[in-house]
Amino acid sequence: MMKRTSVSLTDNLMLCFAYATNLNKEKMSQRCPKSRPLHLTRLMGHALRIALPQKFPSGPGWATNAPEKGPFVPGLLYLLHEEDLSALDDYEDYPTLYVRREVNVESDQGWERAIIYQMTGPLRYTRPTAEYAQILRRGYRENNLPMAVLESAMGTSLGTGT
Repeated sequence: MMKRTSVSLTDNLMLCFAYATNLNKEKMSQRCPKSRPLHLTRLMGHALRIALPQKFPSGPGWATNAPEKGPFVPGLLYLLHEEDLSALDDYEDYPTLYVRREVNVESDQGWERAIIYQMTGPLRYTRPTAEYAQILRRGYRENNLPMAVLESAMGTSLGTGT
């Protein structure tokens, strides 16, 4: 069993698991200038999905994570400064579109507790816009994450995957 690791956190710092558009380091540094990326992590027992809350009108979806046995969501752990949290909340349309949760994420350094944004449910899977899909692909390439996870999520959301 891997040990649980921690960063020396103060009252104004927290860990945040980025797994979708927040993988783009340039955009994330614009949104959250006091925060910084730490290392790659995995959210075990969850799958990446493109969805919308059922309470929203039909349209293109955004990335979320859904509890599911077996798969994992790859991502990047950020040291998030509390002053940046409100900007990230605004970007994620918290709490209308996404809620914040605390989860355990796994890295080569061990287990860490982090906040994550998860879409409010119940969900319906839908298509992303072509532009949004490109943003997600760019973030995955930039961080050398397994592109098969992303393509599978978009395939599942499009009704072409399993």
